[in-house]
Order: sequence, then structure tokens, then C-alpha cells
Amino acid sequence: HRRTDEPFNLEGDERFYVFPGDVPTAELMVTHSHYDHADADRDINCVFPLDRLRELVAEGFIKAVSNKHIGMMGFTKKLGFVYEQTVPAIGQEIERSQADAVVLTGGCPFCHRVAVVVQREIELRGLPTVLITVAPEESRMMRPPRAVCPVGFPLGRCLGPAHQPELQRRVLKDALRQLEELHPPGSVVEKNY
Repeated sequence: HRRTDEPFNLEGDERFYVFPGDVPTAELMVTHSHYDHADADRDINCVFPLDRLRELVAEGFIKAVSNKHIGMMGFTKKLGFVYEQTVPAIGQEIERSQADAVVLTGGCPFCHRVAVVVQREIELRGLPTVLITVAPEESRMMRPPRAVCPVGFPLGRCLGPAHQPELQRRVLKDALRQLEELHPPGSVVEKNY
């Protein structure tokens, strides 16, 4: 969420935030107590690769960055509400965005499960998605449409450590390339870096 937003409730939260496509990453932060987000506190691109996406546009690897981005804390005690209310609302926001495809990441193991539910909702609306997961067993349980796992990366660093833009771009490119591949649902492509 943005530093000016009300922080997520650490006991569980069903809300999500929508940011404009041009939000400065310095305005973004993580509120979560179920994984170590120290690297993300120094470089949000570890889990929310907005600067890396912008760099891929400048490089010509992708055409543009969406006009909307979503932030949520997947940890909640109200899963029914999240699945029936929050996830469809997120899908609607993404559907009304300028996205042609969607990259998802997760923080804690539970977030990796909820991310797959969001991923499926977005896919039902006709947009291809890819999940970057560092909790592959949690993600596999939920059968993601497409997922890539950077082997050995810990929670809170889906794209690698803080301030390693080259590595983060590599992970992101490998994830985006999965949009061109066919994999059985539930499979997670593992990559070593």
C-alpha cells in the first residue's frame, strides 16, 4: 500500500488498494508480519516489481505498464468473504485496466494461495496471468494457471534481494515468457538463478 494509506490489519485483512500506473515506488510499503520484508522495505521491487516493469518497457521487452496496480495482504480469517467479494472486485478492477497480462506475487505462504485465487479470477475475465512464487507447494495446492518459482529465493524476495535490478529483471522476464508456454494447471516452472 502507499505510505499514506491506512496500513493493513496484521490480524487479517480483506481490503485491497488500487494505485495508478505511475505511482512512485518510493511511496509504496509492505505491512505484513508473517514474513521478513526487510529487503522489500529497502526495495519494493523484491515483491512488487513496478520499476522493473517500467525498465522492461524502456528496453522494448513489453509495450507498456498498466494504468492500475493492486496491493493486498492475502492473510485473512475471512476466506469466504475474500473469495466471494474481494477477489471478484480485484478481477473487475483489472478487467477495467489497460492490462494485456498480469504478474502476481505473494508475501507469506498464505498469500501465495490467495494470489492463485486472484489469478484464476483474472483468467476467467480473459487476461493471461503468471504467478512468481517462492512458496511453490502452497501455490501448487491451489493449481495456478501459470507459475514460475525462483529456486531458493526466500519469502519476501520473489524477484530476488534488494537493489539487484538485473537479477529482478531476469526473473520477471522468465515469468513473462511463461505467458507464451502451455503448462498443465498446477504446474510450477522452477528456475535457478
